[in-house]
Amino acid sequence: MRKKISNAIEWAQRLAERKEASQKELERLDRRIAYFQNERFVHLITTAFVGLTAMISLVVFITLANYFTFALLAALTTLFSAYVLHYYVLENGVQKLCDLADKLLE
Repeated sequence: MRKKISNAIEWAQRLAERKEASQKELERLDRRIAYFQNERFVHLITTAFVGLTAMISLVVFITLANYFTFALLAALTTLFSAYVLHYYVLENGVQKLCDLADKLLE
């Protein structure tokens, strides 16, 4: 996904450097932005769910304090960290694409 969004940003930057884009290219950019916004929304829900599950497993670990709950907490915390990083990349990428689209429409 990181490669897809960076390719889309590079493509949009090339369009912005030309300072002109056809209607077809603008529609393609809008479709790409919509796709990444859908991805961002799905990953937001997933990140929130994994974070909530990690917090619940923390409470269970504090209550029970056994190896299984510690392993579950460690796995969920690692997964949550990866999702936050991925969501960060998606969020910044979509914002950059939106800025480039606004620049093209001026």
